Amino acid sequence: MKYLILIPDGMADWSVESLGNRTPLEVAETENMDFIANEGACGIAETVPAGFEPGSDVANLTILGVDVKKYYTGRGPIEALARGVRGEIVFRCNLVRVENGIMADYSAGRISDGEARKVIEELNREKPYDFIEFHAGKSYRNLLIINRKFEDRVKTYPPHDIQGRSISSYLPQGGELAEILRKLIEWSAELLPSVSEKANMIWPWGGGRMPKFPRFEQMYGLKGAMITEVDLLEGIAKGMGMDVVEVEGVTGYIDTNYRGLVRSCIAALGDHDLVVLHTEGIDEVGHEGNAELKVEAIELYDEKIVGKILDKIDLDETRILLLPDHPTPVKVRTHVAEPVPFAIYGARRDDVKMFTEKSCRKGRFGKVEAINLIKMLKNKV
Repeated sequence: MKYLILIPDGMADWSVESLGNRTPLEVAETENMDFIANEGACGIAETVPAGFEPGSDVANLTILGVDVKKYYTGRGPIEALARGVRGEIVFRCNLVRVENGIMADYSAGRISDGEARKVIEELNREKPYDFIEFHAGKSYRNLLIINRKFEDRVKTYPPHDIQGRSISSYLPQGGELAEILRKLIEWSAELLPSVSEKANMIWPWGGGRMPKFPRFEQMYGLKGAMITEVDLLEGIAKGMGMDVVEVEGVTGYIDTNYRGLVRSCIAALGDHDLVVLHTEGIDEVGHEGNAELKVEAIELYDEKIVGKILDKIDLDETRILLLPDHPTPVKVRTHVAEPVPFAIYGARRDDVKMFTEKSCRKGRFGKVEAINLIKMLKNKV
């Protein structure tokens, strides 16, 4: 038996007035996700344990069965695992655009990889502290390495959570390290306008020490592979000892290389027991607050990812878990800590016909803790 986990990041949503008080998922034509729901069993899953911020890091670790209360240290160090980078403390470091003190764009206009690398090179060339280092990632997603020990518990805020708000209330807080981060933000605001047309500030957040996650194969007795468009999921996979399958031409947006993702997924199922396919584009559209575009993004996902995979795999020998990691409602343009719909193909069927937030609430699984989902998938509950 093969196992496939499909994670369309941020797909769940709230009812939208402009969509007739329906969610984007309810409006979208999703015959392939509906097939999984109709032929399997459904429920809703709590992917963000109480007390945690609803980030993709916490949600996806929980889906993979990791107890975040025990193992989670921060987002930055997980992305560092993806790049083979280490440090005493690691922060995600977005390249952003701030206008008149307002967080205008958490992604600096989806800055290109090439321009982002030039910005990072200049930041390293001019850095004001010898114990810091910037590492380039993909587009706006970069890292700030702190190579000195601090005992401070720094409070930071994801920039996608504060779009349209004054940054003055959301600057890093909590001791000497927070003061250094604030100085770096101010310094970058002076430096970057002469370096980049898109990015005019850095925004460090999600910092922590390097984690040590449990090994996936030891947890489940399965050889696992991860296919993703973002460093975060790649870091989780590497930290858990899963294979990471690289796909050329992926963008992390709805213009991504769908064909390459599907081909890599099918190939990975050939020599792995379980494959996770995580895609980012729907979440990015949710952050943009565009309901109509989110409907389109969901339909693209259903047709170009789910449909193509269903056409190519042996459905009698494959069990599928489908769920978003968290909701990203277009109304608030950020993540929320609410249960998400899920469907398991290969489980005993229930009466759910469509894969939507409301329909899945009526599924026979009811509400479950997401940390148990892979065990449910394996055990054919």
